Amino acid sequence: MVTFQDLRDAHIGGLRDAADGWLRLARKVSQFEERARAEVTRPIAGSGWEGDAAGAALAELHRAEQEIALAALLVENVRLTLQRAAEEFQAAQDELRGVLDDAAALRLRVLDDGSVELPPLEEYERHDPWFIQQRLQAQAREVAERIEAAVRRATEADARYAAALAEFAATDPAAPYAWADAAADSRLAACLAGVDESAIPSPGTDPKRVAEWWQSLTEDQRRLYTQLFPQRVGALDGLPATDRDQANRLALRERIGELANKNPYLLSDFEKRDLARLRALQARLESGGYAGGRGLYLLGFDPHGDGKAIVAVGNPDTAAHTAVYVPGTATALDDMPGQINRAERLADNADSMTRDVAGDVAVVAWLGYDTPEDLARATQEGRAQDGAAALDRFVDGLRVAQGPEHRHITALGHSYGSTLVGETASRHGLAVDDIVTAGSPGMRVDHASDLGIDPRHVWAGAAEDDPISGWAGNFVHGQEPSDPEFGANRFHVDTHGHSGYWDPDTESLRNQARIIAGLYDRVTYDHGRPPR
Repeated sequence: MVTFQDLRDAHIGGLRDAADGWLRLARKVSQFEERARAEVTRPIAGSGWEGDAAGAALAELHRAEQEIALAALLVENVRLTLQRAAEEFQAAQDELRGVLDDAAALRLRVLDDGSVELPPLEEYERHDPWFIQQRLQAQAREVAERIEAAVRRATEADARYAAALAEFAATDPAAPYAWADAAADSRLAACLAGVDESAIPSPGTDPKRVAEWWQSLTEDQRRLYTQLFPQRVGALDGLPATDRDQANRLALRERIGELANKNPYLLSDFEKRDLARLRALQARLESGGYAGGRGLYLLGFDPHGDGKAIVAVGNPDTAAHTAVYVPGTATALDDMPGQINRAERLADNADSMTRDVAGDVAVVAWLGYDTPEDLARATQEGRAQDGAAALDRFVDGLRVAQGPEHRHITALGHSYGSTLVGETASRHGLAVDDIVTAGSPGMRVDHASDLGIDPRHVWAGAAEDDPISGWAGNFVHGQEPSDPEFGANRFHVDTHGHSGYWDPDTESLRNQARIIAGLYDRVTYDHGRPPR
């Protein structure tokens, strides 16, 4: 229990100093985590080492990273709790000091035990001593009540924060179910800091409003929301790519930890599949940036059902040219490492063409919708209609995060992904500068001019032996984009089949990269003309 004398004489600055010390420790642990990932895990993951020994080594490294990440989270929880405790104790002490100042002005004396002593009457007050005594006693009671309230406030805060710190101390990063314990610790820290989940913008909120909400928060509040509600924060269009990446990686780790901590014999078939694909995604993300490669940003993550993920190769917030690549039929979370590889090839090729300015191209692999599971479902428009609003909002969010300067954005749809791009552009007004299709079965429109941009900025590629663009377009989802009647530019494709458009060292890949980089005069055409 906090006493009057404890509160009056407390040196709150010492508690703030302790919070600052934990802040420094939190930063060091986070930096150590980054160094471990950059200097140990990524080089090994990107070295080409394969086999059982390589798998075991990477699994152990990921386990160690999990422990370091957990330690960073736990240290941050302590730091935030100490800082919040210092703020509450300071407020209680300021309240008490205000009472003491008021007591002194009334000539009341406050003793070391917090009791209030009446002053002797002045000469001029003795003409009506009873009245004066009544007034002084009333003032003394009020001062005593205010002192009691300040001390009670400090006592209650002391109990809350002591209990929280005891909970944090009991969490061991190396113990089973540690992520669950850490999540509970974060919920407790958030409760103490007054973080309210209902304040998070709901799904579908305008990205501009999302950005305004995020910018209105303090750094500590943003950190708490990220730690406590990572999946909700990571799904918000309009936030900076680095913040979304941090939140979604935390959500990914929590899900992996949740599954890995279960008895493997009790996992359902879906949970086994989920754990395998999430570990594969995590390994692919960790390999980003190896040997000078561009970083990977996890901009969206949803493990439910077939799963969703959005991964940027390069930072779209700072890139001069950004492409949003939308895959097609039967693409699931299991396939995300391969989709990232395609995005990486596009980004590397486009970046190599931009006047020796490294890092000014980003390509986003956007699996943010439920793709059709098979060709039969791919003949229907429902999945495109269902995913259009999400794609439109994501691109709007890119624009918001990039700031007021207009950056070049390209939407690139493969297979049914082009159908979704067409549905979005024609129904919602997709905020892009160029639209590219590869192996398209149709875009739900009859002419390029129906997509809301200059038809000279609409591009289509189709391999000669691609069975999807070869027959399905005119039959299923409207005029085939690669036909002259559609009014788009047809870029030359020298690859084969429905999935070869991103094969290395091909004109198909180079042409898409040229469009992404805005180098229209270097595109090789089957028909059409470059934009002015």
